[in-house]
Amino acid sequence: MTIANAQPIAVQSVNTAGWRTVVASAIGLSVGPSCLTLLAFGGFIAPLEAEFKWGVPAISLGASIISIMIVILSPIQGALVDRFGGRCLILWSVPVFAASLAAMFYLPNNIIMFYLAWIVIPICGLGVWPISYLRSTAGWFDQKLGLALGFCNAGIGVGTMLIPLITAYLIGVYGWREAYLGLALLALMAWPVAYFLLSDPVPGRGAIVLAGENVREAATSRPFWIASVAFFLLGVLTSSIVVHQTRVMIDAGIPPTTATSIPAVFGLALLLARVVVGWLLDRFSAGPIMTILLLGGIVATVLYARGPSVPEAIVAAALVGAITGAEFDVLSFMIPRYHGRKSFGKLYGLLYAIFQLGAAIGIAALGSSRGSFGSYALGMYVLAGVSFVTALLFMTLGPYKYGADSHG
Repeated sequence: MTIANAQPIAVQSVNTAGWRTVVASAIGLSVGPSCLTLLAFGGFIAPLEAEFKWGVPAISLGASIISIMIVILSPIQGALVDRFGGRCLILWSVPVFAASLAAMFYLPNNIIMFYLAWIVIPICGLGVWPISYLRSTAGWFDQKLGLALGFCNAGIGVGTMLIPLITAYLIGVYGWREAYLGLALLALMAWPVAYFLLSDPVPGRGAIVLAGENVREAATSRPFWIASVAFFLLGVLTSSIVVHQTRVMIDAGIPPTTATSIPAVFGLALLLARVVVGWLLDRFSAGPIMTILLLGGIVATVLYARGPSVPEAIVAAALVGAITGAEFDVLSFMIPRYHGRKSFGKLYGLLYAIFQLGAAIGIAALGSSRGSFGSYALGMYVLAGVSFVTALLFMTLGPYKYGADSHG
């Protein structure tokens, strides 16, 4: 493997500032907009429908607006993070994001205002989407980069498991308006944590030199285009399954109470994969790791296509959870390894936007397939093919260009 622009890191083994940043990032991501908007959204559909009678499809369009905003905002956030650093953006954005969530307490019976809110809230959270935390973390590590990013991304895994439960509790006990105030308080937790623990890397003080390619140079490279197609297909694959998997189980004859509890297996697998895959990335190439996981994705989609039993549904949910847990570990690891850290924010923002575009298309296409053919079978077999093609793409990435790892 070629090692470019490498610098000695004398304090890597005692990088306390780096590990404090990891802890702050994990906590911040667990109460960030990824969890408090998209993951909490489903819990509000029923109470909003009960009060305003807007209809479930109309309310659900709000989630699509959030996804579209992520596509638009990710490249912008990436550029800002590269310019100003993650800590600055996080400290400015946390209170603004929390205030925007709290403002939902005053939501009137006006569906247009509801849609406008889901344009404004992601903008208010511009600095606390994952890129800010991941760039700050990546700048502190080289030898243990994968493990650090894995622990960082585990924050979203924790949020995936806890935020829907917290949201349901708040709505059930206090009401949906008060639940938004509760989520706003959770969002504010990230501010003192970031202020006291999170540090942007400073070259010469244990940080990695931010060398590497600019966006134009990276965009002309083979690994970038392979990653672009692969993460677009990953968005199609994992996001469509995550949204529709409960309905798939119910269609297969699994009782609704059981079908709604099986995704807990998905959440646990996602959380474990965040850390385990991060550890593996420090020892093995990203390509083979994702290839093995995506072969599991083929098994999962075939099980879903056939109409799974309860044990088969549990296996499928765990396999998809492992891929979902790995994908952003791998994305945040690949960028510094193939392109360096110079334009980490911009490149992550572009690839994350591409992933979200695939997600929006995949979710709509799988739902349309069920509506047209009366079952998810055809759509799931197509996703099995998507998983296979994505596995082949990861196998063609080739050796790393930057960093201290010798595998590749």
